[in-house]
Amino acid sequence: MDKLGIEPSLFIAQLINFTIIMVLLNWLMYKPILGMLEKRKKKIQEGLELTEKMRLEWEKMDEKKAKLMEEARIDALKLIEEAKKQAKSEEHVVLEETRKKSDDMIEKAKREIAELKLSMDKQVRREAVALAVEMTKRILGNVMSKELQHTIVRKQMKDLESI
Repeated sequence: MDKLGIEPSLFIAQLINFTIIMVLLNWLMYKPILGMLEKRKKKIQEGLELTEKMRLEWEKMDEKKAKLMEEARIDALKLIEEAKKQAKSEEHVVLEETRKKSDDMIEKAKREIAELKLSMDKQVRREAVALAVEMTKRILGNVMSKELQHTIVRKQMKDLESI
């Protein structure tokens, strides 16, 4: 080694110093740095796992939200359909009530017309009887006696009243 310009005693001393420094550095620095790197790697891995977990939960929540929105839409459509059915039912009830009221009004009008007709018929008969009596008096007044005239008039009145 002398030919290389290296002294063996110096070389051995430097080799021992290098070994001591390596052992000390390994013990004091390398192991703590490795531990710190391992912890950091573990934290990064946990962060990635947590991120993945949160992404999966987000997807589940998104699916739940979509499902709830669909259910809400279906419920809203059902409510709208139910409201339409109820409105048609109520419309039918209102139409029936209106139809019944108009039928009742028509019946009432028919009854009133019939009563009015009957009343007018009676009035016409009375006036016809009065007119017949007057005409009979005038026609027969000169020919018949008063008693006979009254008898004929009464008979005519009874006949007309029975009609």
